[in-house]
Amino acid sequence: MTPVLGWWREPSPVGVVDPNETARVFTVPVVDLTDPANRATTVHPSGHRGPAFLVESALVWGFTAGIIDRLLHYAGWERPWDREKQVPLDWRA
Repeated sequence: MTPVLGWWREPSPVGVVDPNETARVFTVPVVDLTDPANRATTVHPSGHRGPAFLVESALVWGFTAGIIDRLLHYAGWERPWDREKQVPLDWRA
């Protein structure tokens, strides 16, 4: 898994490099990631709980969501959100 968080001056197309690793690639404005309505907690069958983002009709979870969560927190962009809101790993918009 290679989560990529990036910014570029001139937007350009992005896409899946290895379909065995990535189902789809999409860009998300930071404002959507900070919106409390788009935040949730996932619970893995192993019992591990972690942050999740419900954006672009997708569930972003796991390592990628953890990086985004910490980035928002340490940048001071995190807004209060309901940490008790849980979504299953098979969530669909």
